[in-house]
Amino acid sequence: MKFERKNREMRHPPGPRGRDVWGFFGKGSVGGTLEFLANCAKSYGRISSFRLLHKRFYLVDDAELIRELLVTRQHEFVRDAGATLLRELVGDGLITREEPLHKERRRVLQPAFHKDQVAAWADIMATEAGRLVEAWTLRSDFDIRAEMRRLTLGIVGATLFGADFGGSAQQIAAVLERVAAKSRWLGPAFTLIEPLVLGYRKLAPRGPSLFFRPEREKLDRVVTPIIAERRKTGRRDILSLILTERSETGAPLAQEDVRNELVTFVLAGHETTSAALTWTWYLLAGHPRVEECLHAELDRALGGTDLPRLSDLSRLTYTANVFKEAMRLFPPAALFARRPKRTTEVGGYRIQSGESIFLSPYITHRNPRYFEQPDQFLPERWEQSAFPKFAYFPFGGGAKMCIGESFAQLEGVLALAILASRYRLVRQEQAPPKLGDAFVLTSREPIRMKAVARKQHEQLQQKAG
Repeated sequence: MKFERKNREMRHPPGPRGRDVWGFFGKGSVGGTLEFLANCAKSYGRISSFRLLHKRFYLVDDAELIRELLVTRQHEFVRDAGATLLRELVGDGLITREEPLHKERRRVLQPAFHKDQVAAWADIMATEAGRLVEAWTLRSDFDIRAEMRRLTLGIVGATLFGADFGGSAQQIAAVLERVAAKSRWLGPAFTLIEPLVLGYRKLAPRGPSLFFRPEREKLDRVVTPIIAERRKTGRRDILSLILTERSETGAPLAQEDVRNELVTFVLAGHETTSAALTWTWYLLAGHPRVEECLHAELDRALGGTDLPRLSDLSRLTYTANVFKEAMRLFPPAALFARRPKRTTEVGGYRIQSGESIFLSPYITHRNPRYFEQPDQFLPERWEQSAFPKFAYFPFGGGAKMCIGESFAQLEGVLALAILASRYRLVRQEQAPPKLGDAFVLTSREPIRMKAVARKQHEQLQQKAG
């Protein structure tokens, strides 16, 4: 009897019930879903749950439990519905695979993202940011989202395909924008229809995409000739490096596998960093003290250098902290999930096989147990970071941690340093932007900003004084 009562008490964590659970759909927006989950975390603690139709969902907002799920017990869990939907677009690739296939694919791709190799891309990143600096001298008013997408797309195109194939990256990005538009109506509702999709994939593992067939066909037409060209000629871009790698059997990656990974790299490498930089500029424009400290470090460390290089980064600690703090408040991957392979226990509660466990960097990064003044933009907090490791996890963790983390960090800090050395950005609208509805956390509407050359701004301040 005591055992049965204990099991009954452990069965489910607390959480919303009845009509309240429909808040999970967020009135059709990612921002609404995050608000619903954030309220769950505030109201019910480190682990909460709710039932929606036939399925129970869990939310974990605790650094130690997150470590368990992503590292200590990571092999007991697999990716959730988000990966199933993403597979319909990018196919069977690194960010959709499970072990042991994931480990093998990561081993094949890792050399392209080795620390020394990523450092070789620094000059390309600096050159692309320098081009944007020159463009801003002619255009002072723009949507910062579009500008950061243009920048990161240029970087991804040059590092992935080579400078002469930058247009291919733009074509892929255009297709991905159409995918994002479709995803708005799939969104959270996909978790309810996922069993049908999984059933289809068992019957037709290489069958046409249920949701993105035209987009995948377009991607094939763009990528196939590039791969064919690279097989004939050796270059020093990421695609060429991938084509030289071999699996454990000694065979090169198949054509479809290469295509899948290239599309993944454009999606992840382009959208995530552009979103992080967009939010960084938005936050800087609203925090003049932080902006002043950033400019002081850049002037001191770079001494008027036109294009800072990799060797300059060790002196840009505050700049790196600005970018890190922006990703704390607005992590590009705001929400993802895991599900147990078999019935297990997490945080003292029994979770059935196949049930979804949400992890949200957006929510945990704002947890007051880990961060003082959690909603404030305070880059100084990183000078003494005395909080658990998984209180901050914008790139995930464990074996499935983002393979491009070092690439994104380098790209973000270099771009911020180069652009902020020459310009300060001023918001054109004061109303806070609403969160968008794509795979990556960005704003729904354009964020209009005005670029003011720093020397011009200082002259105006002196005249006003």
